[in-house]
Amino acid sequence: MGIFRKNNQKKTDNTFIALDIGTHEVKALLVINEGKRGRIVGMGKRIQKLGDMQSGTVTDIASVISNCNDAIRDAERAAGIRSTQMLMGIGGELVKGGTTSSSYIRRDPTAKIDLAELKNIVHKIQWKAFDQVRSQLAYETGYSEIDVKLVNAAVVDVRIDGYKVTNPIGFQGKEVSLSIFNAFAPLVHYGALQTIASEIDKELVGITAEPYALSRAFDNDDGKFGAIFIDVGGGTTDIAVVRDGVLEGTKMFTLGGRTFTKRLAQSLNISFSEAEDIKVAYADNKLEKQSHRIVRESMKSDCDVWLSGIALTLSEFEQVDMFPSKILLSGGGSKLPEIREVLESKNWISSLPFAKKPQVSFVNTKYISDLIDETKKLDSLEDTAPMALAHVGLEAIQEEQVISKVLKKVVRLMQI
Repeated sequence: MGIFRKNNQKKTDNTFIALDIGTHEVKALLVINEGKRGRIVGMGKRIQKLGDMQSGTVTDIASVISNCNDAIRDAERAAGIRSTQMLMGIGGELVKGGTTSSSYIRRDPTAKIDLAELKNIVHKIQWKAFDQVRSQLAYETGYSEIDVKLVNAAVVDVRIDGYKVTNPIGFQGKEVSLSIFNAFAPLVHYGALQTIASEIDKELVGITAEPYALSRAFDNDDGKFGAIFIDVGGGTTDIAVVRDGVLEGTKMFTLGGRTFTKRLAQSLNISFSEAEDIKVAYADNKLEKQSHRIVRESMKSDCDVWLSGIALTLSEFEQVDMFPSKILLSGGGSKLPEIREVLESKNWISSLPFAKKPQVSFVNTKYISDLIDETKKLDSLEDTAPMALAHVGLEAIQEEQVISKVLKKVVRLMQI
C-alpha cells in the first residue's frame, strides 16, 4: 500500500467507495459521509474488455479485479483520500428481487411493541419472504434452491393496523405488516463477487442489487411515488417497479448496449470498437445525414426485440394489478433515440395492465438531492447507477433504524 503513502493520501473513516461493476465499465465514486448528505470528491472509470463480463456476470475474475482496483485508485488519487469501506453494486440477468408483504397478528394489541417482539416478527416474516422469492428464482432459472444466495434484504414498508411507521417499537396495535425486499443470485455469480470483494483491500459494507439502488435514490418519500425504472446497461436491461412508495420487485434480461454495437459491427463489417464509437456519435446526433440513416436502420430491429423483452419481463410481475404510468430511463444504452421511441408507441402496452399510456423520461443525477458532485463529472445517464449506489451507501453507513439492524442480524443467519 506504499503508493498511497507516497501520494500523501489521508485515511479517513467517514468515507466509502461506491463500486459499480458493469459489463461495459467499472465505475468507482469516493464519497465523504456528512450525516444526511454526502460529497462525491473522487471518480474513477475503467473500460472492461469484451471477455471480462458477459450479460452482467463475471467471466474473467482476475481482469475484473484489476479494473476495479484501477478505478478505485483513480478515485482515491483524485480525492487525495484513501477510503477503507466499499459498497458493491450487483446486476446481471440472473439476479432476481422481489418484495414480499406479510402480516403478524399480535396476541395482546394493548401491549407496546418491544425489541424482543420486533425481532420475533421480523424473523418470522423474513423467513417466509426468503422461501417464497428463493423458490421463484430456482423455478425461473432451473437452479436448485441450495445454489441460490441471498444478496441483500431491506425493509421497504412497515405498518401497524394500516398506519405507516418507521420504527414500530413503542407502538400498540393488533396487526403488524412488513414489506421486505430480497434480492438473490446464483451461487456462482455471488461467489465471483465475493472473490472480487476479498481481493480489494476494503471493508465490504454490502452488496446491493442495482435496480433496488435506483428505486431508493429516486423515491420522493411521500408514500405515493410510483414508476418503472429501466436501466439499459452494457450487457443487461434492469427493471424495477415501484408502486405507492413500495418496491414491488426487480428483474433483468440479457439485452443491453453491447447487443446494438454488435449488430452495427456486423451490418457495417467493422470492428466492435469502431461500431461503439459510431453508435455513441449516433446517440449524440453527431453523424451526417446518410450515415445517420444507415445506423438508424440497423438499430431499429434490435430495438423491437428489446421492447419485446421489456413487455415479457413486465408480464412476470404477476402481483402487480396496475403499473405506474411513469417510466424512468437510465444507463448509457438508453441514449439511443429508438429506445424512447419504441416505449412511447402504444401497441406494446396492450397486453399489460396500464391505466393509461406511460410517460417516458430520463432520470437525472441532480434528482439525488443528498449527494453533491464536487467532481463536476457526473452528468450523464451512465452515472446514475453509481450515484444511486452512493445514495444507498449513505443510508447503510448512517445511523441505522432499529428495524434495519434487526433484519441485518436475521440475514446474516441466512447467508451462513
